[in-house]
Amino acid sequence: MKPVSLALHALFACSVAAGASAAPTYDEEYAKYGVGMAGAAYCAGTLGHGVENWSCRACKGYPGVTNSTIITESSLSYTLNGFIAYDSSEDRIVLSIAGTDPLKIRDWIDDLDFFKSEYPLCAKYGSEKCEAHEGFLGSYDVGREAIVSAVKEYKAAFPTAALHLVGHSLGAIMSVFAALDLTLEENIKVDSLLTFGQPRGGDQAFADFFEANLEELRLTHYTDPVPHLPPQNLLGEAFFQHPSTEVYYEQYNSLGSYKVCDGQEDNTCSNKNLVDVDLLMHLNYVGFDFISNYLACKL
Repeated sequence: MKPVSLALHALFACSVAAGASAAPTYDEEYAKYGVGMAGAAYCAGTLGHGVENWSCRACKGYPGVTNSTIITESSLSYTLNGFIAYDSSEDRIVLSIAGTDPLKIRDWIDDLDFFKSEYPLCAKYGSEKCEAHEGFLGSYDVGREAIVSAVKEYKAAFPTAALHLVGHSLGAIMSVFAALDLTLEENIKVDSLLTFGQPRGGDQAFADFFEANLEELRLTHYTDPVPHLPPQNLLGEAFFQHPSTEVYYEQYNSLGSYKVCDGQEDNTCSNKNLVDVDLLMHLNYVGFDFISNYLACKL
């Protein structure tokens, strides 16, 4: 491992461990590493191409990747696209799950419903039942077996490698579900969970359950509307809730100043904006343009 890689790994090697309470450390250089990997997922499966031979534009930023496998599963209602890869320069296994087609994100928001269903791991491993967004959970469940199988295969092939999960938009909340499954159901250590523009995935009990078992760095960008969906409150009642920890980029420039908020829904971070309606903020994180990346996946 190169000296710079050792430094990066040390800065962000704060392990995601069951029952951990300290907030993970944020390192922007690692976020730049993670956002490109999140973008590459849009070049996999039914969304685009390039991951299969690691030739996509985002892929080329990671010359140390020696192995990559596409994960794509569909049902009548849901589709999951992503990949798993091994980066030999960092000794990392990266699981990356794609979100909704970036060109159709407005339609996705318009069609988003707010139905919840029971999230079974809360009752199985926690002290109370909780609920998750029915559609988000259904999107993850269609690819769960493929994800678990791929992670087990890569962990067996690269036993010293740390496991890193990344995702953007819908892929972000599916990465949260994957992290919980791998940790609790498969006893596989997740070393890092980094998401970009993540929607809310469950109720208050779900957020608390997640925090009791895992850590996350959840990036939000200025007036990105997606992290505010589904709503936190509905008809005066608590509805959906984000877990900690949020890293909020406070300016239009996605590489501008940022603030780390340890609370679940800190009103000094993205929650301070009364109205968030700028989809361009959702499609640009840490200097990475998801639209131009996605168009390149189609070439």
